[in-house]
Parts: sequence; C-alpha cells; structure tokens
Amino acid sequence: MTGGITQRQFTHRLLMVTLWMLLLILAVEAGIGWASQSLSLLAESLHTLVDGFSTVLSLIAVTSPQRTLGREIWGHGRTEVACTLLLVSFLGFAGFSLVIIALQQMETAAQGDSLAFLVNLDVRLVQLVMAMILVQLGMALFCGYQAKQLASVAFKLNTSHILQDSWISLTLLVVLLGILRGYRWLDPLFAILLVGMVGRSVWQVITNQLPMLLKPTAIAPEAIAEIVNSIEGVLRCTRIRTRGMVGRQVWVEVWLMLHPEYLDQAHQVGEQIEAAIRDRYGPVRAQIWIEESFAQTRDLSEILPTDQPYPSSETDYWE
Repeated sequence: MTGGITQRQFTHRLLMVTLWMLLLILAVEAGIGWASQSLSLLAESLHTLVDGFSTVLSLIAVTSPQRTLGREIWGHGRTEVACTLLLVSFLGFAGFSLVIIALQQMETAAQGDSLAFLVNLDVRLVQLVMAMILVQLGMALFCGYQAKQLASVAFKLNTSHILQDSWISLTLLVVLLGILRGYRWLDPLFAILLVGMVGRSVWQVITNQLPMLLKPTAIAPEAIAEIVNSIEGVLRCTRIRTRGMVGRQVWVEVWLMLHPEYLDQAHQVGEQIEAAIRDRYGPVRAQIWIEESFAQTRDLSEILPTDQPYPSSETDYWE
C-alpha cells in the first residue's frame, strides 16, 4: 500500500481482481464441463459461482457510501435481496438437475450399460482446469496473507470462504485425473458430493456474510438510551442509530447533551459509554456527538486535542 493508496482502496482492488479471476475460472469450468459432459466440472462451476457472489457482497460493503469512522457500515436493499433469492433459486434448480442426471447415469451403469457415463475428458482440458484452480488457490493464499494486515471484516470473510472452497477444487483435480485413467464412475459420484458442498457453501455465505449486510436496527434505541443515561454527566441522548449484528460487530451513533461541568471531560464520558455498551452487547464501534445547545453541535473529537482522536485506535474491535 504505497503511493498514497488507502486500506479501503487496496481492499477494493484486491476484491475486484478476485472477482474477475473467479469469473474467468467460472467460464472455463462451465465451458469445459458442458463440452466434455462432465457433471463434476459443472457442479464445481456452481461452487465458483457462490464464491463470486460472496465477493460481490464484500464489494457492496467496501464501496458503501456510508463510511462513518472509515469502516464498513453494512446495509442492503431490495436489489441485494432479489439477487440472493435468484442465486439460491438457480443453484437449487441446477444442483437438483445435476443430481438427477448423476443418479440416472449410475442406475444405468448398474444395469450393465458400459456407455452410461458420458464424460469425455482429455489431458489438455484437465491441464487447463488445473491451471485455473492453481491460480485460484494462489490468489486465495495471497489474499489470506493480506487479510491479516487489513482491517476489513468483509475482506476477511470473503477470503476465508474462498480458501475453504479452494481445497475442494484441489480434490476435484484428483477426481479428474482418476477419470483420465478410466474411472469414469467418479464423475457422477463426485458431482453429487459437490452439489451437497455447494449447498453448505451458500448456506455459510447467507449465515455469515448476509446477516452483516442488514439495514435494520441492531439494538433497540431504548436499550442504548438506558445505558447512556446511566452515565454521570449525561443530561439526555437523542438520534440513536445502530447497525450490524450483536455479538459480531455493532456500530452505534448517538447525540448527547452533557452537563456544562462535564464538557471538559467529554472524552472520558464517551469512553464510559462505549465501554458500557460493549460490556452488554460485545464488540462495538461508537460515534458520539455532543450537543451543547439547540443551535450548536459538534463531534466529540472536536473538543479533544488533535493527537487524541476518538475512538483512540483505528483498529479497535475490528480484528
């Protein structure tokens, strides 16, 4: 990250490179799978499609215009919901079709038909798939290394997901080599296993990443108000907003009116508020505004020395 490139820009570039790489791999796997009638390659292309969807979700988070505190403020609307439903519907239809075809081939083979398995692969096609999978694994390992140094939750989740699926792709290479040696029955059998893994993979994306893109309030404003009003020096709190998921990461914004005697201690009051919310709800990130009068408002950081911004650490609670 040199030349003035911020962490956000660097993360965005890595995600874009990952997305284009996955689209290329998807095209290669689907094309070769269709041409060679390989059910396992078609099933693996569904896996790659889920990885691409995971990357798109991370890009939505990273490029969100709501960037309070310079971090991802997660949110999605009807478009993301519709895309998720379309993806799940397509994966369900395609996966069910592959399983039916695979079972039919295995049933036909059990009846003694030597031509039941239609897969027709050659060495060059397998080498091309191998090259694509190795590129994917190399990119995933590089992103995994970068994820340890970047403070992006979205990037870490996406990288972890792709790394898990990369090892499945390596198993596919072993299956393809077995098919080349004449074990063609491996193709429908592994395709069935892959469809099950695709279901597990998309479920992980929906349960791990999609919930963090929720727009609704994470914590009831009344509960936040009760905590804030219990801190000494707070006269009232208004305009309470929360986003995220309790237990993983919650962003809190609140406007305060402090007693005049506590204005010089605003930083300590803010720390007490954030600590109290964190003790009850887990990891949080708070932005606290001080309302001195109805005509004058300012961010809490403005009443602090320039060398002591609030919050005090850019990476607190986001690792």
